[in-house]
Amino acid sequence: MVNNNKNNWKIRFAIVMFILAITIFLSKFLILGDGEEIISYIWQHLGFIPVDILVVAFLLEEIMSRKEKEAILEKLDMLMGTFFSEVGNDLINELTTVNKHKISTENLKSIKSWDENDFKDALKKLNNTPPDFDADVPKEEREKFLSNIKNILANNREFLVNLLNNPNLLEKDEFSTLIISLFHLDEELEHRSDLTNISDADFNHLNGDMKRVYSKLVYEWIYYLEYLYNHYPYVISLAIRTNPFDEDADVHIIE
Repeated sequence: MVNNNKNNWKIRFAIVMFILAITIFLSKFLILGDGEEIISYIWQHLGFIPVDILVVAFLLEEIMSRKEKEAILEKLDMLMGTFFSEVGNDLINELTTVNKHKISTENLKSIKSWDENDFKDALKKLNNTPPDFDADVPKEEREKFLSNIKNILANNREFLVNLLNNPNLLEKDEFSTLIISLFHLDEELEHRSDLTNISDADFNHLNGDMKRVYSKLVYEWIYYLEYLYNHYPYVISLAIRTNPFDEDADVHIIE
């Protein structure tokens, strides 16, 4: 019913505009009496209609497509904030704590003094050279460490599924790849019901999966902070005060 009303309105509007055009041309003919000029004018403008339609169609399509993509990416960037609040920050903290190669992320301590160029340089560097990761966990502590990772992923599985079901996620290859990597690590841990006697070979295999997740997590975290820096500088303050790469970071404001 609503669609019919919309179509009826369009039809009535088109009829009114058509009658108005005829009235204008007829009044010109009655006043000036130059029928040939009116016909020539109409033909001239009719000839430009296909050209106008062609130009407007391509131009509008390009503008609308660009605006639509920008809106989608804006929503995804905002969604990343929820991702890091729910699961991303916890994983970064857990993995960074045991990472043997902390030197590879040493420069992330100074992120509070970065400007836009620093963010871009860091993303370019991470894209070319992902941070090293090697879980340095004694055998007697591996069960607790792996259980923590397993619980984080299991408790947020529904949230991650909803992210993966978001069709707009295809617009961000890096983020969608991160989600897939998380699901793979989740499945690997879920199929290991007993984490008490993980062999070195098995732990090394899981380490490879965690390394894949870690490199993508760090990249997306920097990307998200760049987004906050440019759009929501008051939000980035909390992310800096809880920087997982800075052992001196303190959430409290100290004057």
